[in-house]
Amino acid sequence: MNGVGTERRIARKWGIRHRILSARQRTLRDSLLMLLGGFVLAGIHIFGAPTPIGACFVLSVPFGVSGLTAMLGAAGGYLAIFGSDAAPEIALVLMMFSASAVFQGTELPLKQWFFPSLCAGVCALLEGITFFGGNVGNLIFYGAKIMIAALSSAALRSSFSGSRKAQLFALAAVCAGLSGLTEAVNLGLLLAMASCVATGDPAVAAAMGIAMDLGSGFSGGMTVATVLPALLCFVLQRREKAPVAITYLVLTNLVLLLFGANSIANAVCVAAGVGAGVLLRQGSIQRIGLTAGEQRGAAGTLRNAAEVLEYVHACLQTSEGAPLTEAEDVFDGAADRVCRCCAMFHRCWEYRAQQTHSALSCIAKRMIENGCVSAQELPEEFREQCCHVEGFVTAINQELEGMLYRRRYRLELRESRQALADELSCIAQYLRAEAGARRRDRSEAAYLPLIGISSMGKDDSRIIGDRGVCFTARNLEYYVILCDGMGTGEEAAHCSGDTVRLLERLLRSGIAPEQALRLLDSCELLRGATCFSTVDLLQVSLITGDAAIYKWGAAASYYRDGENVKKIGTATTPPGVGVGGEHAPERYELSLKRGEMLVLVSDGADGMETEETIEAFRGDSPQELAALLIAGMPPEDDMTAVAISLRPCTSR
Repeated sequence: MNGVGTERRIARKWGIRHRILSARQRTLRDSLLMLLGGFVLAGIHIFGAPTPIGACFVLSVPFGVSGLTAMLGAAGGYLAIFGSDAAPEIALVLMMFSASAVFQGTELPLKQWFFPSLCAGVCALLEGITFFGGNVGNLIFYGAKIMIAALSSAALRSSFSGSRKAQLFALAAVCAGLSGLTEAVNLGLLLAMASCVATGDPAVAAAMGIAMDLGSGFSGGMTVATVLPALLCFVLQRREKAPVAITYLVLTNLVLLLFGANSIANAVCVAAGVGAGVLLRQGSIQRIGLTAGEQRGAAGTLRNAAEVLEYVHACLQTSEGAPLTEAEDVFDGAADRVCRCCAMFHRCWEYRAQQTHSALSCIAKRMIENGCVSAQELPEEFREQCCHVEGFVTAINQELEGMLYRRRYRLELRESRQALADELSCIAQYLRAEAGARRRDRSEAAYLPLIGISSMGKDDSRIIGDRGVCFTARNLEYYVILCDGMGTGEEAAHCSGDTVRLLERLLRSGIAPEQALRLLDSCELLRGATCFSTVDLLQVSLITGDAAIYKWGAAASYYRDGENVKKIGTATTPPGVGVGGEHAPERYELSLKRGEMLVLVSDGADGMETEETIEAFRGDSPQELAALLIAGMPPEDDMTAVAISLRPCTSR
């Protein structure tokens, strides 16, 4: 697979139209980029003094033409910007390029610590000559340069390996280098604005601002100028082009004015950077967006994948049952081991085969139920004619033990096959739903959830075995999950926490509650869980106000409609005990659109007073009710109460 073919495929996939470069043209392009990168990174300074980041860049670039141009760019940058003051850094550049050549092809560059340690060590030797005077300030700066050499080398090498955090560091370093190139035009500010607007990430804005401030003597103005508009857009969820551009233009220039860094050149750089960021943001959206035909193709692919999984599910469902001749297999095995060598074999198993079969059939059922047989249980006629009664009984018991092991294996295999089939069925249903899914906007919500939570550990312990979470998933479905781990303490908390995290991830991805619970049951069964957790899962539509609660092994819940209180749920086994049949959650449909309230409690809070307290409560605050329920309970077990109701959006 050649590079040109790969670029053509990428261009067709994303709709990018550009001329495919030849190998020589790509080499020239990469060499120019490395030359400029080395020159720019060499211009990074702290309090006017050069830093070894340019030399670290040379060490991070693979040895070859790109490494050579990076070395020339970094050495030229140090010489052009700092002159003779950067003699240690220029020497470091040359030595790092030599190190890349020396260690090329060895295993040492594969070790993450080798090149950063080498760069820091060489930097310590070269810079030590300059700072040998022993001045405390110089020594502090000397230590800072060594640390910068180690960290920058590690980060820049990781950026070439695809690390996002390291790439953010590299982008911030380029921004800091551009800021120090010219005094008239702050190119770093232009790059920072473009990056902040294009990504919309406050972390990127903070990295850009801090990098520029480090080069200007820690004034703090650039950090505030980049982070403040980014945070405002992030908090207010401003994603449209016009509001984002106006926010950055106004706030950034205002902050620069307050810090005394505002000028016509900086204002032009801010405007140019914001414009470039808006174009980059718009272009990325256009490339990723699918046309109507592509969307239909993707939906068809999902449906095809669902059909394949459904076929595999059907194959797994047709598993064989237990053999109907278990007792006969035991008797045949015992006869092969004992009777084959007996002189009376033909008489017992050929001429009198019917009588022998009838005699042994009398004890078959009792033998299977008890798991063993004794000589006294055999018919008297059989014992009188058999020459090896004790040996035959011993052989039967040995064969019976093997049969019971095989039966257990078949049951476990059938259970595992059923669990796997259920998982495939859930995934198939999810793919079919995704093929025709329609995303709903938050503006369509007609109700807002009001929720109150109160909990207390056993004997006022800080470690509580109950875990819960509430969140809004896709299509404006609001979920409340309450899990009670078996027992108390850290093990129960760990068990319930794992259950909550798995269910939350499944529901957030768009899987229906029934399917999510089936997947949970299968996962618990397949991993052989020894600690179990009960599940209360409430699903509420913020559009219609209708709800459904799924209960699996959990304590009873309470539904309050005016002055009437209804108890919901019965005692069942928790998920992970088995599959199929009765091993399924209970489902109850209800409505919360008219001010009704639902209360979920763990078994520690399910006392006789719970229903009475809910009936006597005359308020409408879920938080007050939850706190009231826990306050009146003795701390004999972990206790949690969750109360939820809905409020119409029009009442705000």
